Amino acid sequence: MRKIATKDIFAAARIIKKSGMKEELVPLVKLAAERSVEDIGIEGILTVLEVVSEKKCEDAVYDVLSGPLEIPAKDIAVMPLDELTHLLEELAAQNNIRNFFKALSGMITSKSLT
Repeated sequence: MRKIATKDIFAAARIIKKSGMKEELVPLVKLAAERSVEDIGIEGILTVLEVVSEKKCEDAVYDVLSGPLEIPAKDIAVMPLDELTHLLEELAAQNNIRNFFKALSGMITSKSLT
């Protein structure tokens, strides 16, 4: 596993643009800046899953995750959920995701993400 790099953020941004989920994500990003990922809870997770579940986004999500997880996208697609959850928790801890969301939330409130 490696640290999340700038290129990973741009890849995630392309998924957001492709899916049109910016409006749904803005409140979640702001909430994540104030609380832990666990506090966002199932509603936040389901919102993201609902939007990215379209086939046009699914493969892109695997591609984005394959970078920092250093696992081929095809393997992530068939990975058991408990294993993926563990890896995502580890990735979040190693990258101080909360600070990232705080910075992102500040950018969102200071100007529009167009």
